[in-house]
Amino acid sequence: MSAEYQQLTHHVAMRDGLPSAIRPTLLEEAQQDWKAHPRFAGKARFFMKIHRQLLDGADWLADRTEQLLDTPQSTLVDQINASGIQQRTAHLLHFAHGHHEIEDHGYFPQFIQLYPNLEHAMQLLDGDHKVLDETLDGTETGLADLMRNPNRDSVGLLHRNAAALKKIMHRHITDEEDIIIPIFLRHG
Repeated sequence: MSAEYQQLTHHVAMRDGLPSAIRPTLLEEAQQDWKAHPRFAGKARFFMKIHRQLLDGADWLADRTEQLLDTPQSTLVDQINASGIQQRTAHLLHFAHGHHEIEDHGYFPQFIQLYPNLEHAMQLLDGDHKVLDETLDGTETGLADLMRNPNRDSVGLLHRNAAALKKIMHRHITDEEDIIIPIFLRHG
């Protein structure tokens, strides 16, 4: 990951929006106009639906692990089993990794060919994906620890990873949509 990406204005865990240097390179479709666009029903809507599923999964995991923090040890295993946390989290992790793989190796290279001025924006998203992959891996480790040894410490570890995943996922998806949805509206 580049030193530039590590700056507060670039790193997905630290920024509060797209870096100012990237904004002028974006296509001019305004977000409030997306749904009225004649091509919205294609890939734009599809990608936004996938993104919503990822966000819903990250939100659910962060909320569920927060609830588990308050669960007495005597009922923790029952609550873990009743929540379906293992299956739902495994699905979220697999879904997120697969989605990023498609973007990194399919869509992003095509977008750079169509719009070379978006190369810096695509590099930013690629950096985001590296951070997301690390966070997804940490979440997977936390889940495995919880399933092996369900206790307050393992719940805490999974919760910290889930909270980080939720924050990063929301920032990344918001910024990614600002970059890619206008492309889908033009070519979708």
